[in-house]
Amino acid sequence: MKKQSGYSLIEVLVAIAITSVVLLTVVTLFYMGRRNVYSGKQTTAAVAIGTRMLEDLSAMTGEDVLNNFAIDDNTARTTVNLQGVYGTAMGGVEGQLQFTNSLSRNSSACTINTSTDPAGITCTNDPNGYMVNWLRMVLPHKNPNEVFAFPEMGIILTPRSPADATKPWTTARFTKVRAYVSWQEGPARRRYAFFDTTKVTR
Repeated sequence: MKKQSGYSLIEVLVAIAITSVVLLTVVTLFYMGRRNVYSGKQTTAAVAIGTRMLEDLSAMTGEDVLNNFAIDDNTARTTVNLQGVYGTAMGGVEGQLQFTNSLSRNSSACTINTSTDPAGITCTNDPNGYMVNWLRMVLPHKNPNEVFAFPEMGIILTPRSPADATKPWTTARFTKVRAYVSWQEGPARRRYAFFDTTKVTR
């Protein structure tokens, strides 16, 4: 009787293990590559929108900023908290970024009517429609998540060294303005893109 050669059970198990490791590595590379491409696309869109916001703000004088966002010396300053900012921990809260003696104007104060295309947008404290125009860039049609998942954009204003403490906005030597674009990039991952400028009172 002729002896037949073949693979032993151990050799088959070793081959399966090696193949599994290789396939797992390849699948992981594809997954990571897809996620990085998606993240890069989102970041590029956020930079484009933030640049537009910064261009609009740069064209304004300090007085224009106050008028365009309905701010006067009776407008209260508070501590503005941004949640989910990676690498920060303020007030004992991980991922929290704080701005003291500041004011926030953001798209959470906007109402979106998705029954029309493009969607109708109205924002409070935005008499000249800047926030509406910025929000329109992430809402070109009527799907609020078309460009970003759960987007938010806004500005944080902080008056510095007011000459008259009773008039913190109109007598500030300069006002720091931080614009931001934020979106959800995963179940527990919120991304921010920040853009800073300063307005000097003349």
